[in-house]
Amino acid sequence: MKKEPICVYLPSFTWKTNEEFRIKKAIGNLDCPFPDLVEQALGIIKKAGKDALDPLVEAVEKKRFEDGGRWDNVPEAFADIGEPAVPVLVKWLVSKKEDLYSTADDALELIGRPAVPHLCEMITTRNKDARIRVITLLGNAKDERAIPLLINALSDKNNLVGSYAADALIEYGCPIYPRILALLKSADVRQVCGAVTILPALDRKKGIAAILPYFTDPRGEVWNAMCDSLRHLEPLPVAEMRQCLSSEDQDVVSGALNVLGWGSDEGALHDAVKLLYHPDQQIRSSAELCVKNIRNHLKSPEPGT
Repeated sequence: MKKEPICVYLPSFTWKTNEEFRIKKAIGNLDCPFPDLVEQALGIIKKAGKDALDPLVEAVEKKRFEDGGRWDNVPEAFADIGEPAVPVLVKWLVSKKEDLYSTADDALELIGRPAVPHLCEMITTRNKDARIRVITLLGNAKDERAIPLLINALSDKNNLVGSYAADALIEYGCPIYPRILALLKSADVRQVCGAVTILPALDRKKGIAAILPYFTDPRGEVWNAMCDSLRHLEPLPVAEMRQCLSSEDQDVVSGALNVLGWGSDEGALHDAVKLLYHPDQQIRSSAELCVKNIRNHLKSPEPGT
């Protein structure tokens, strides 16, 4: 029976000490197809710690691994090195090379809280894509030190970045509800929109009740954020929206119709049909679109049926 080779797909390298040889050999074997050799290699890298960092960085930056190799082992190797690897990984987040920033993403998520101070320093980088990566990692880390920075990121001039900041804050759950509730009083419309998005996701009942008055906010961005927030809730808040249809405020009624149009509730359809004859043109138009959308949803089979 043929024995498995000790070293697979190992690139050529030079070394000065036996320990350096073991580390570089282990790095080469991260790319091999044999799980036992990969496990052994990760063990060697973890034991070497910081001493394995420079040769591992060199291997990644010079693409010393075979094309199609097991790159998922490389982030784990960086995670085994731990905090000493963080500065290099954070630097890679701004790289335009996918193999570098994706490796950094995965490795920093595995490292977790020790990476948070370095990520917090990067949250205002001019690179939009890097800001999004940092924000996502801080959301996954669930470290309280990041909360004020993520709240500030809701005000980012790039709406996509602000959206990712809202998603990241949702990861922190109910404990941050009071801090987000306070944002409804902010003079910054982006902060208000962020709060409208986050609150129902943190606490459905309390959150919906807290944001419903903001259908009457004169700022169009807030009205749009209200509709987006409520229509993404699962299940759709049909009962709350049907109650809003009795409001005397046209923006409240139109907003409720907008949200109900994303569902397939027959009671909501009945209510919307009655509003087709409302004296207010805005409400009639909203009701017409709502009726059309609900009927389309009722015609379409449910997923999986």
